Amino acid sequence: MSATAVAEPRPAVKSGFTVRRLGGSLGAAIESIDLAAPISDTTMAGLRAAFIDHLVLVFPSQGHLSPAQHLAFAERWGPLLDMPGGWIGDSKALIEIASRGGKGRGGGQSEDEHETLSVARTDIWHSDLSFYAEPPMGSLLLAREIPDAGGDTIFANQYLAYETLSPAMRKMLEPLRAVHSGEGLWRINGMDPRLATRSAHPIVRTHPETGRKALYVNKVWTKQIEGMTLAESAPLLDFLYAHACEPNFTFRHRWTAGDLLMWDNRSVQHYAVRDYGAATRVMNRVTVSGDVPA
Repeated sequence: MSATAVAEPRPAVKSGFTVRRLGGSLGAAIESIDLAAPISDTTMAGLRAAFIDHLVLVFPSQGHLSPAQHLAFAERWGPLLDMPGGWIGDSKALIEIASRGGKGRGGGQSEDEHETLSVARTDIWHSDLSFYAEPPMGSLLLAREIPDAGGDTIFANQYLAYETLSPAMRKMLEPLRAVHSGEGLWRINGMDPRLATRSAHPIVRTHPETGRKALYVNKVWTKQIEGMTLAESAPLLDFLYAHACEPNFTFRHRWTAGDLLMWDNRSVQHYAVRDYGAATRVMNRVTVSGDVPA
């Protein structure tokens, strides 16, 4: 199926739940399942297969999940990643990401537009924490309170971003690595940005489970191409940033309170649209640890 094709919403029943495709390029709804109930190994295997196939999974009507149940389901996917702040309860893995009255918690925004490109804004295309030596595998985001309108999240398939490049461009990118830096986070938290975590990763990442190649650079955390100056890196990176998130590669999710959504951070970028003014938007997030990109 081409990247521009629109999938027919034909449900498929797997392992006690229903999979319904939401977009032509990525995204599926997982229906007829209660994540607060015990989940068998067979059902979990079916969910993993759906995750690999669709990259973004939406579980509707999960607003009854307690923080402990949210964490328990996330742990079925792998070890959880402790976060530096915004914690809910005793676990450092469960955080709140909220905007109330136009002021965000967990967004790390700056008034200076140039500065915001380096900090933890969510309304820029990005892959979570790509400056880590072992970036997250994925995240599970639960909508607790949403605006009456706006506040969607858009996802982009980075397999397609890579596969639609010309053969010559793919060949050129194969040996290149990019430096990812968390210096913006250090700066807004009053720490010395020179001490920030930095990691170099392949520009073309091979998915550890599928063996499929994906583009792996993003505008928030990627600093430059290893071995090149900033000036030399900029034209190529700017092209890749724009190409990575072309509309044909995307799926846009309109949130309903109680939706739990998870995405594959190894093959997807995302963008949280900030078009809801002073309305309240409250999300709970758990992040699953990943591995070293190769």
